Amino acid sequence: MTENLKALLVQARPDPSDELRLALEEQFREIRIAKNCGEAAMALWSDRPPHVVFTEVQLPDGNWADVLTLAGKASAPVNVIVVAPHVDVNFYIQTIERGAFDFIVPPLSAPELLHVVRTAGESALTRRRVQASTPPPDLPALLALGEERENEPTVAGAED
Repeated sequence: MTENLKALLVQARPDPSDELRLALEEQFREIRIAKNCGEAAMALWSDRPPHVVFTEVQLPDGNWADVLTLAGKASAPVNVIVVAPHVDVNFYIQTIERGAFDFIVPPLSAPELLHVVRTAGESALTRRRVQASTPPPDLPALLALGEERENEPTVAGAED
């Protein structure tokens, strides 16, 4: 399953010996690096966005929440994992409530990282299959429904 997955690693100062990046290379077919939100937007808004995004908390032009917003506008479902410098339960809760898929603090053991990657990847693949199998809305029917509502009689004195 993971051989078809693509990841985006958003980190301000990519390090060629970065432990997380090296571990991800074993799990993903393709890994792109973005140094800021602008570069992340270009990757996320492409016609083939990554399945999973790993983002640092702070970036030169934004933060994890900005990356989460950008991912929400991607052309296909994407899961975002926030990579924090230290454990902070309140921050963890905040990221999950805002829509992050997960929150990790390196270093992770290989089994822990594999679990995070597999669950995030499988979730993104499932959400993409559901999106692809959902028929587009019947626009003529929706427009006709709107016209019917416009022609409905209104009750005098009723507030909208």
